[in-house]
Amino acid sequence: MMEQGNLPTQRVNISTQKMLGGIGSILILLVFMPGTVATLLGIVGVVLWFISIYQLSDILRKPSIFKKVLIGFILNIVGTVIAFAFGLTAGISLSAYVRGETGITSGLGLLAVAIIVAYAISLAAFYFYKEAFDILAQATVHNLFKIAGLLMFIGAITTILFGLGILLIIVGYIVLAVAFFTAPKEVEVQST
Repeated sequence: MMEQGNLPTQRVNISTQKMLGGIGSILILLVFMPGTVATLLGIVGVVLWFISIYQLSDILRKPSIFKKVLIGFILNIVGTVIAFAFGLTAGISLSAYVRGETGITSGLGLLAVAIIVAYAISLAAFYFYKEAFDILAQATVHNLFKIAGLLMFIGAITTILFGLGILLIIVGYIVLAVAFFTAPKEVEVQST
């Protein structure tokens, strides 16, 4: 046990959480690839990633890490569902326009709403991820977590530019995997 300032600290081992987080981050990248197997492995990656984040936030005594990641994840799911619903409605409306049953404005309007809603919710979600990774970087004294969060957030911002931001989000997940694999095996946390 060491003293950090006036507060006693102890070293804790996070090697299992590092491995789960690194493997999970790599598998999450498979979601960007087509195919059922890739999607299923991506879902397994999300589960491993969540287990790692949950355990790290518990071990590091930083519950805000998991809370922020969970909020970001829920926002991403909600944003996807809302955008899909608006997009489906827009597709139906545009299909009716092609058949000469309605005007084009309602379909285009719904499509615009789908894009705006998805974009706004995605920005909020990746902002929460960025905040969580900033805290994780500070708690582990490993700046790659902060860089990964920043890349993902910038990627979310620039996604509106012909989807180029998706590449930054992918790079962010790669950096996140590297951050997990290269983080120290032991970190100091304040004793209770």
